Amino acid sequence: MSLKNLFYFIVAVLPLKGIAQHKVFSYNQIQTRNDFQEWGKIENISNQTVEFSADNIKLKIDKNYQLTIVSKTNLPDKGIIYLCKDEKSNPITVMLIDDIKMYLYAKSKRFLINFQHPGSLFQLAEMD
Repeated sequence: MSLKNLFYFIVAVLPLKGIAQHKVFSYNQIQTRNDFQEWGKIENISNQTVEFSADNIKLKIDKNYQLTIVSKTNLPDKGIIYLCKDEKSNPITVMLIDDIKMYLYAKSKRFLINFQHPGSLFQLAEMD
């Protein structure tokens, strides 16, 4: 393979790396954990999205979170733990489980978010 062909190959493949890491999930329910470490009742909220990119996570729960990813650890069974910093450099941990749900830990706040599945959203749209 010539250097010219190698260059074109690298230029073509590098942008795909960034695209592959971008994920967007929808949700309309959250749960919080109380002081006894028990998950509360499911709370319905307006439709929201969480966006995962290679360097950032953006979402809204009790406030807008603009998180910068500090480190990422892959877990067995398609889980990922993201250690992040918010706008004020406070540590926040986000755990993504198999693209089905996520946990967010910020100081004493604990949130559980179950994602809506695209198939379910499509079926709901057809019912209208």
